[in-house]
Amino acid sequence: MGPGRKIPRSPASRPQRPDPPPDAGETAPDVAKAAGELLALAAQIRECKVCGVGSFVLGTGSPRAPVMLLRDHPSAADLESGGAFTDEADPLTKAFDALGIPAGWIYGTTVVRHQASVPSDDDIAHGCEHVLVEVEAVGPSVIVAFGERAAAALATLDGRCGLAVPDELGPGDPIRVRSDLVVLVTEALPDGVTQRDAKRRLWRDLQAVPKVLET
Repeated sequence: MGPGRKIPRSPASRPQRPDPPPDAGETAPDVAKAAGELLALAAQIRECKVCGVGSFVLGTGSPRAPVMLLRDHPSAADLESGGAFTDEADPLTKAFDALGIPAGWIYGTTVVRHQASVPSDDDIAHGCEHVLVEVEAVGPSVIVAFGERAAAALATLDGRCGLAVPDELGPGDPIRVRSDLVVLVTEALPDGVTQRDAKRRLWRDLQAVPKVLET
């Protein structure tokens, strides 16, 4: 994102910070348990013959975050840093801050961990096993899926752990897939933070997130 370029604001006034979600006051043991499950997943990924070939990416952020960000595959910068959303962290943080959602409420991850290219269906199916572990450990209230491939990955989880995910998830409309979880599909990255029209659509879609957290 170039200097001075920001996610566009809507004509409406700045959204108010949503009330803390019910699990925002988690006890230390709850957070420690989630962190332990994520550490175990990281070890599994490191040992995986698919995910652990060369560089790979792990999820980053709060281990008990109400908002999970999901993209289908890492960028080259993600593979270099070892964490998700490396190039997009600054504009996304600014966008969520404008919505009153602090960085400490966000966890970001990828479906595929080892390649900065469009993944195959087999890659997606394999990566979804890891995503499901993260969803259950982190316990988000909303998953923001960036692009059709990330949405398709979530659809493969239908029926797993009580999830009821439709085959097709339309962009911009929050869909409740479990009593405690909503999925919101939006623009693919990096276009969502670099291209003018895509940035406007991303900003429009993200305004649904505080409303979900308030319910």
